[in-house]
Amino acid sequence: MAAVAEAIGPDRLGVRFTPLFESTDQDRVYIGLVEDDPHATYVEAIKVLEAAGIAYLSVAEADWDNAPDLPLSFRQAARSAFSGRIIYAGRYTVERADSLLSTGLADLVAFGRTFIANPDLPARITNDWPLNPLHPETLNGGAEKGLTNYPIHEARTDPVTA
Repeated sequence: MAAVAEAIGPDRLGVRFTPLFESTDQDRVYIGLVEDDPHATYVEAIKVLEAAGIAYLSVAEADWDNAPDLPLSFRQAARSAFSGRIIYAGRYTVERADSLLSTGLADLVAFGRTFIANPDLPARITNDWPLNPLHPETLNGGAEKGLTNYPIHEARTDPVTA
């Protein structure tokens, strides 16, 4: 991280974490490390990133059905430890994103899969139009079906500004 920050500048560097605090999902297989005390581990890592002056921290939350939520205490500790932008991602609805943003614990919320299914997502949110459902069975299948063939909302007339 230090070498990248030196090469491009810390103001152009972000780091993504995927903390897993607990899981009751017995059907998932986890590859990688699940910390004994993820709260302490990630908060200490965030302090290192703060000292390095990186621009943003991206936190990818568990996004499967019945996934555990990140504890409020973690979000508060992350905000206290980090002065840059904090981005959260993981099955957010507009309402859930608005709620999180209103607390000041996040600066941005990312909509990955929702954006794939709704290429005109900003217009849909602005106009309160319904969202297309995601078709996970074709997601990342190596072809355009399920990735680039989702329709824009029919009420949209101008592809740039509507």
